[in-house]
Amino acid sequence: MSWKKIWTLFILSFAMILGGCQEATYPAIPETKDFVASVNIQAPSISFINEQGKVFTTWKLEEGYTGATLIHHQYVLLYGFQLKKAVVYNLSTGKQVYTIDTGLGVTNAIYDEKNKKIYLANGKTNRVEIYNEHGKLLKDQKVGNYPMSMMLYNKQLYVINYKDTTLSILQVDTLKPVKNWTIEKSSNGMVIVENKQLWIGGHGEGIKPNSTVDIFDLNNGKKMSQIKLPMMPVGFDKNDHKVYVISHGDSALSEVSFDGKVLRKTEVGANPFTVNLFKDYVVVAGYDDHHVYFLQNGKIVKKINVDKGPFQLLVRGKEE
Repeated sequence: MSWKKIWTLFILSFAMILGGCQEATYPAIPETKDFVASVNIQAPSISFINEQGKVFTTWKLEEGYTGATLIHHQYVLLYGFQLKKAVVYNLSTGKQVYTIDTGLGVTNAIYDEKNKKIYLANGKTNRVEIYNEHGKLLKDQKVGNYPMSMMLYNKQLYVINYKDTTLSILQVDTLKPVKNWTIEKSSNGMVIVENKQLWIGGHGEGIKPNSTVDIFDLNNGKKMSQIKLPMMPVGFDKNDHKVYVISHGDSALSEVSFDGKVLRKTEVGANPFTVNLFKDYVVVAGYDDHHVYFLQNGKIVKKINVDKGPFQLLVRGKEE
């Protein structure tokens, strides 16, 4: 083989190596475009859906991401329980901005818009970490066994430890422990109602699936009451009038008044895990049937086909 051919092959091989090392670039999402995005985890992807119920862009992800959160409504952070890094992309360009060396085990991520901080929960290390908006680690704190659900409220971070019987409450800036509340094991999902109650759902444990939402006094952590709902209530969202609860064990959406009265139940999706409000719709993702549902007044008005395993919804532009 001539040197010219050898050199040509070398150049082609080097170009292929460089191409393989380049970071993925995804279709750009205009900054002004509102959406509800379905984070699909069986075939890793994000389906971006507009107000008309149309998938206008799909990001086919190259890693097995299991969750995401929006940052500034302009960036999206992607993480995976079996991945050592979380990745932040600019939605407007579809390009990677930076990565965070998280190590294995990330179960959840939330963003504090006011203080510009990212909170990550890790189910392998049993720690919660704070990062700044550039991905620099600021603080970390040991909590209970398998932290997962998180919520920010009144300068405190509420953390449900899924494989434990505790809810950890931490200071938002320092992660210094404030107190622990006793909750049911396998709890998951929470919402604060009228600034005085914390509602907590869950799967249940073993052969005893959970069918209640527990209501706690936000001031002292005492359990006040329960709401009987379809099996495995794990997803929550609310507006000024009521709370929407998704029960994935019974594929049911419940609408509940702030005083705990169940106003309506609707069968929707197959094994749904999440519910969110978008514009004037209630949106539910059916994990096993690979559809996202738009509902109004307890009726399904749009059924949108997405990639396999819609597990989480991200909303930019909430209610009108």
